[in-house]
Amino acid sequence: MNQLPSFLCIGAQKAATSWLYGQLRQHPGIWLPPIKELHYFDHLYCPDNRSWTRWHIQQGARKLIKHQLNHAKAIDFKYIAYLAGMASEPMFTEAWYGQAFDRPAAKGRVLGDITPEYCAIGDAGIAHVKRLLGEVKIIWIIRDPVRRALSQLRMNAQRRGVDDGAPEEKWLELAASPEITNRGDYADYIPRWVSQFGPSGILFIPFQHIAQQPQAVLRTIESFVGVGRWDGYNSMDEKVHVTRAYAIHEGVVAYFNGLFQPQYQFLQDYFADDFVKAI
Repeated sequence: MNQLPSFLCIGAQKAATSWLYGQLRQHPGIWLPPIKELHYFDHLYCPDNRSWTRWHIQQGARKLIKHQLNHAKAIDFKYIAYLAGMASEPMFTEAWYGQAFDRPAAKGRVLGDITPEYCAIGDAGIAHVKRLLGEVKIIWIIRDPVRRALSQLRMNAQRRGVDDGAPEEKWLELAASPEITNRGDYADYIPRWVSQFGPSGILFIPFQHIAQQPQAVLRTIESFVGVGRWDGYNSMDEKVHVTRAYAIHEGVVAYFNGLFQPQYQFLQDYFADDFVKAI
């Protein structure tokens, strides 16, 4: 059996998980797959995601193979075969997931999988995580519910070619998308994960700390996943995947404020005041 991840980052979407992926890949004691977001567990337990999870893996493999062929001084055919295997059927099996971590550079290092959609896999999915990965460490970046939803809304609008002049009705239609409303459901997801892994098995990070004290965040993560301190991180202050700055209708903001009010109440009840102020 291949070595499997000893930590997962399960969210939240639009809460700097790409920044975290880029930083942790620099650590010599950590290995992450070259395709960010493997979507293994959410493909199995979030049926709606199956319409695009294969495309995501195949698109990622295609880009990496193209880069290898066009830019490598010496082509690594074993690496190309590894990527082709990731993008070929059968996909999203336990063997396929294990093969994602079957690389020479992964040997002897702490392995991780950063896939924000895992937060939404429900009790059966979480039980599968525990059955397969044991006492895996869970990292969860918590972002203000409305700000997170607005960021995801802008990203979705950009991907779908929505222009600035779209009417409010169009924006409200996009805002009501389940992928936006569900991804920020901390009140549902956090208790489910805590019930399986316990409070000490999950590292919650307030989103604003990443901009305010990125090195301290990385120190905390290093300690949590069990690797030594690394002082060679580059570009800690750079934002990743900056989204187009759409002007959002006030009605959309009001919709999100009402929708996510229970989330604010849950966060206030669950976390300390200092944590909530920094999300």
